[in-house]
Amino acid sequence: MTYRPLIIAHRGHSLLAPEQTMAAYRTAAELGADMIEVDVRRSRDGVFLLMHDEALDRTTSGTGPVADLTWAELSALDAGGWFGPEFAGERVPCLDELFDFAEEADVSLCLEAKGETPREQRFVASAIARELARRGRLDRDVVASFDHEALAEAGRVTPGLKLAPDRLPERGPSQAETLITQARRIGAEIIQHHHADLTPDVVRATQEAGVAIWAWPATSAESIERVHAMGVVGLMGDDVAAIVKVVDRSLA
Repeated sequence: MTYRPLIIAHRGHSLLAPEQTMAAYRTAAELGADMIEVDVRRSRDGVFLLMHDEALDRTTSGTGPVADLTWAELSALDAGGWFGPEFAGERVPCLDELFDFAEEADVSLCLEAKGETPREQRFVASAIARELARRGRLDRDVVASFDHEALAEAGRVTPGLKLAPDRLPERGPSQAETLITQARRIGAEIIQHHHADLTPDVVRATQEAGVAIWAWPATSAESIERVHAMGVVGLMGDDVAAIVKVVDRSLA
């Protein structure tokens, strides 16, 4: 095999560092990730921050909905101690901090718009799109969401925006025709797909039609090797080192 897929860190290098923290993002870049996938939400006072869950309980020292706290309150939480004592004191990053890091580390970003309601997801997606345009990053970063209407709206307000919708439904068997239709309906050239539900025929037909498949979150060596052998354009997982090892071995 002679092709090299895009190596995407799922929530950073989240196997060995607390997800959605600068520690996870820094480690991902150091290990060779081309792109870092993050989830973007808003604080109560409108600051964009990086966290997957609607609630704080799983990955921080806080409790309750993220949207109920101000940025000052959120930035005071411990977002690393839950993962291991060596990460105690890691903070919830804001989006501006990530952009600064991406410029410094020369990595691309996959920014998934999150929100408690469809209206909030539309707002977040469009705001991210405008920020990418303002920062001159439309050529390298993408906006993602399971809410395809949110992505469509973001694409309308920001020409040139790259969209990476998550396949619907999230799990189960899929057909190339459906994936192609979902992507083309909103002007996307990428579709994200759970690795366990992909087949070689679906990957081949979808990508021959001009829609790139990003497989996620392949983390074990076996799962990475399986989807890499299918020729997916993007390989996303929690263990960047494992993805790099599989890809490098295939190119040797």
